[in-house]
Amino acid sequence: MKSAEGEWVNLLAEVFERLTDKHASITYAFNDVTFELDRTNTTGGKFLPAGKIKINGKITITAG
Repeated sequence: MKSAEGEWVNLLAEVFERLTDKHASITYAFNDVTFELDRTNTTGGKFLPAGKIKINGKITITAG
């Protein structure tokens, strides 16, 4: 089973590859996007804190 982190890495790699092949640009706009994180126990026995992350703004990826 793939980890969620690994799936995101593979997805981003594929996006960059396709953009580079087409010399394209893509913009993602975020308007009050909120991620809620639960307190998590890592494999090393440490805890990651819970919290909220709010994103406002744009990310543009351009390949040349």
